[in-house]
Amino acid sequence: MAKFIFKIVLIGDGAVGKTSIRRRYMGEGFRTDFLATMGADFAYLKTNIDGNEIEWQIWDLAGQPAFRNVMKAYFKGTMGALAVYDVSQPDTLENIDSWTQEAQFHANTFSELPIVIVGNKIDLREEIPNCTKTINGFVKAKSLNAEFIETSAKTGENIEDAFAKLAHQIMKKTNELI
Repeated sequence: MAKFIFKIVLIGDGAVGKTSIRRRYMGEGFRTDFLATMGADFAYLKTNIDGNEIEWQIWDLAGQPAFRNVMKAYFKGTMGALAVYDVSQPDTLENIDSWTQEAQFHANTFSELPIVIVGNKIDLREEIPNCTKTINGFVKAKSLNAEFIETSAKTGENIEDAFAKLAHQIMKKTNELI
């Protein structure tokens, strides 16, 4: 069993569910009231993934434009990112490219920062035909080396899987350096 410490960031526009994803993963449940994150929020959690002990340092970054300039300091040393958008608000996907570029530029950890693109709030989506094809096309068009998963912070669907996908990517990158 290996032990890892991963500093990660949750990035994306405001109100896409980053804090709800973090809270759900931390076992804190779901809250229906919305409070915007001011700057950044930090959480620490120990988990076990595939027999590996992971100590997560989770930085939940504000998505509102007013906080973009202070984000740079929080990216330093980041080993991976969950880039979150709201599936019921397609315009939030368009900004994922900007968020991932910013994280990659300021992290300075790997030549390519491990990223999982998270389509959150699937519980709100009525029916968006071919959504996965659209996302895969977006990722390919932007030349992002990222995996994709859809989640619901409200129901908890795929929340643990999103973190597991990111952990696997980070472990792979870390092992490449050894």
